[in-house]
Amino acid sequence: MASNKEIESHLKLALEEIGVIKPWFSKEFKAWIFSHDLYPVEYAGDTKEEVIHNYPLYIKEFIKHRLEDRLSPLMENKTKGHGGKREGSGRPKGSKEEKVRVYLPKDIANLLKEPGALTHLRGLIKVCHHTHI
Repeated sequence: MASNKEIESHLKLALEEIGVIKPWFSKEFKAWIFSHDLYPVEYAGDTKEEVIHNYPLYIKEFIKHRLEDRLSPLMENKTKGHGGKREGSGRPKGSKEEKVRVYLPKDIANLLKEPGALTHLRGLIKVCHHTHI
């Protein structure tokens, strides 16, 4: 369960990413609405002030659910923002191998998918390169 301190720190980061909350009026729904591209949270109310006051509460609830891993996979896929990611989290920069797309015959591609095949292939290439075959 996420602590209030952790939720508040993530909320602070989220609100900094969002910036000023400027609701707009929807004639279709006859309500003031605010949403932001970085978060899949939307709030609609009768007045601008209501939306400005309540939108952060909805973001806070979203962050709480995210930290407790209670979001559906569909909701998480829609999320574009970092949601207050921690400094230094994730894979270290430069730790991924560079890759290039190459099209091969299907039988060879299937052989390369076998466990350990790339390691053996690299060894074979080294041997061939050193013997200049």
